[in-house]
Amino acid sequence: MKIQELLEELRRTPGVKAAALLTADGLAAAESLDPAFRSDVVAGLTSFLLTTTNRSLRDAGLGGCTQFELHASHGRALVLALDESCLVVMCDQFADLQAARREAQDTARRIRLCARLAR
Repeated sequence: MKIQELLEELRRTPGVKAAALLTADGLAAAESLDPAFRSDVVAGLTSFLLTTTNRSLRDAGLGGCTQFELHASHGRALVLALDESCLVVMCDQFADLQAARREAQDTARRIRLCARLAR
């Protein structure tokens, strides 16, 4: 299955409004977004948050970030670090976060597998 198809499948999870695979430098490599989301905004915000979080964690001697969740008034964001990229999943405020997290982790596993097979 192609990465784009994996993201589109993830978007079918109830409450998931956007899913994107971002490169290490913060560019969208693949995406499936609700029209309310702009890919440059999702990519920029995620890149900034992941970079600053990793810097802070490393400065504290805790190593790099593998995943984090952001809870906002009207939604949630899940970010999962992959080898050379990251998966970001944006959910509405009513999403079943456990189900979305499970689907995001499964999608991340499948993306890693696609990346290994492509080498």
